[in-house]
Amino acid sequence: MPNRDAIAPGPASIMKRKDWDKLAATFETDVCDISREEMGAQVPRYLALAKLPKRGAVVADLGCGIGTFIRDHGDRFAEIFGVEFAPKIIARAKQRCAGMKNVTWLTLDLPQAAKKIGRRADLTVCMNVITQANAARRRAMWESVAKVTNKGGYALVVVASLESEKMIAKLLGEELPSANGLVDHDGALQKHYAREELVNEFERAGFAVIKIGKAHYPWRKEGLRETARRRANRPWDWIALAKRE
Repeated sequence: MPNRDAIAPGPASIMKRKDWDKLAATFETDVCDISREEMGAQVPRYLALAKLPKRGAVVADLGCGIGTFIRDHGDRFAEIFGVEFAPKIIARAKQRCAGMKNVTWLTLDLPQAAKKIGRRADLTVCMNVITQANAARRRAMWESVAKVTNKGGYALVVVASLESEKMIAKLLGEELPSANGLVDHDGALQKHYAREELVNEFERAGFAVIKIGKAHYPWRKEGLRETARRRANRPWDWIALAKRE
C-alpha cells in the first residue's frame, strides 16, 4: 500500500466484484492486509486470548483476501472457512494456502456466506471488511459475523480507526473526517470507526467486547517517511476480540 489511496481487504467500499478482482495480481502493494502489515504481533496476541476448543475448533474468515490469516494461523483449527466475494482474489488465497486440506473456500459475499456456513464458528475473523459506506450494508455484515459464530464463540475484528484518521489529517494539514466516519480514499468512501462506536456495534450484534487495542502499521503506508518522532505515534486500525453471548 504505497499511499493514502490504498484500500482495505474485503469488499471494502462500493467496489464491484470485477474491480476488486483487478487487484488480485497487486494485492500486496495496493491493499492493506493488516494480518501482514500490522506491527507488534497484535493478531496472534489477540488470537491467544480466545479460549478455543483444544480439539475440533472451527474458524470462519469472512473477507479472507489472499488468505494471510488462514495461512499463518490455520494450523490451530480442524475446519476452516475462507470467504471472499472476488474469484481471482480467492484463487490467490488457494494458491498461498496450497496443501491445507481442511479449508472450504466460498466465493460469496458475507450475508450469503452466513447462510451457507450456518452457526458453526468457534472463531469468526473479519479484518477491515465492514467498511461499506452504506449503513444498511454494514449492519448486514455485522449480522453475518454474529450468524456464523457459536454461542460462547469469538469474533476477531479489525476496522479502520477514525481517531487515527484524524491524527493523520492534522499532521498533513488535511480536512478532518466527518463525524460519521466516512473517508474518501481514491474516490471510494470507506467507513472509519471511533473506539466507542466499535463497542456499540459489537453489542448490537450480540457480542461482549473482551479487548480492544491498536494494530499499528508503518507510516510508509500513508505515503510518509517514518521519522523518530513519528515512530512513537504510528497510524493504527482498531483490533478487537469479542465473545458471542
